[in-house]
Amino acid sequence: MLRVGRRFVHSSGSKTLCYVSQSTDPYTNLAFEDWLLRNTDPQSYVLYLWRNRPTIVIGRNQNPWKECNLDMMQKRDVLLARRTSGGGAVYHDLGNTNYTVLMPRQAFSRDRCALMVAQALQQADIPAYVNARHDVAVGERKVSGSAFRLTSSRAFHHGTMLIDADLARLNGCLRSRHADAIEARGVDSVRSAVANLRDYSWAIDHDAFCTAVRNQFDASFGPVHDMPFDAAANTEMKDRIRTWDWLFAQTPDFVHRLDGYFPWATVSASISAHRGHISAANLATAPEASAPPPHISAAFADIGRALPGTRYAYADVAECLAPIRNHGSHAAELCDWILAAFQ
Repeated sequence: MLRVGRRFVHSSGSKTLCYVSQSTDPYTNLAFEDWLLRNTDPQSYVLYLWRNRPTIVIGRNQNPWKECNLDMMQKRDVLLARRTSGGGAVYHDLGNTNYTVLMPRQAFSRDRCALMVAQALQQADIPAYVNARHDVAVGERKVSGSAFRLTSSRAFHHGTMLIDADLARLNGCLRSRHADAIEARGVDSVRSAVANLRDYSWAIDHDAFCTAVRNQFDASFGPVHDMPFDAAANTEMKDRIRTWDWLFAQTPDFVHRLDGYFPWATVSASISAHRGHISAANLATAPEASAPPPHISAAFADIGRALPGTRYAYADVAECLAPIRNHGSHAAELCDWILAAFQ
C-alpha cells in the first residue's frame, strides 16, 4: 500500500503485509521503518524484518556517552544510530535479526507482538516466553528486547532477536567507561543477562527466524502479502539520522563529573552539556585543600572560559584546549586529564 497525497492506496489489496530488508545499513533500515509508520494504512498490520552491520542503536532520549564505549566502537568499526522510539541501547550485527510490527493503535498492547514472536520460536522447538519486562526470554536469559512508539492512529513494536550475535563485542561496546560519572536526564538502559538462540537450536538462523515469524504473523493477523523493500523510500530521513546533530545533539542535558589526583593537588571538574555542546565547565581543588597557587587558578579559569560552546567531542575539545596546554606543565596535565574523559 502506498500513500498518495493524504490517501492510502493498497497496492496489494491486503491489509496484512510483510517487508524483508535487503540492506544491512542501519540508517537505511531505520529510515524505511519510519517510512512504513508514516505511509502505510493506519488500519493495516505490517511486519518488517531487517538486520544491520555492527551497530549500537540507542533510544530516542538516551546519552551515547553514558551508554556506549565510543572509543571501542570506533576502533572496531561499530556504527552508532539513534532510533525515534524510546527504550534502551542494543547491539546489532548480522547475527541479530530485528522485527518491527505496525498496527492500529487501538489494537496495540505491549505484549501482543512479543507473544507472537515467542510463539514463532516455540514452533521452532525453542521454549521462549515473554517475561515481566515484555522481553522474549529462554530460561533465565533474554534473547530479545523491545521498544515501542505510538502516534494518534498507529503503533509499532520493534525488537531485536539474538540468533548468533557476537556477545563479547556486544558487552564491550555497551559498557561506557564514563557511565558512573555522567548524571543524565535521559533514559538509562537496564542490563540483563542475554543469550543467542543458537545456544538452544543449531537449526535456527536469520532465514529460519524470518520464516517462523512470518508464518506466525500470518496465523495471528490474517493472510500475508509480501511487499518489495525500497531502500530509497526515505532518503531525506536516512541522511538526517546519520548526522552528528541527530546522533549526539539530541541528547538530553547532562553533567560529567571528574575527579583527578595529581602530585600537586586533587582536582574535581563538572562539565555540563546542552544539545551536544558544552554549556559550562568548572574546576576546583578539593574543599579541604588550601587555595591553589595563582598559576593553577589561572589554568582552571582558562579552561572554564574556553570550553563553553564547544561540541562535546574529543577532536573539538582537543582543538579548544590546545592553546592552554602551552601555559605550563600543570595546565598541560589538566588538559590531558579532561581530554581523557572524551575518549
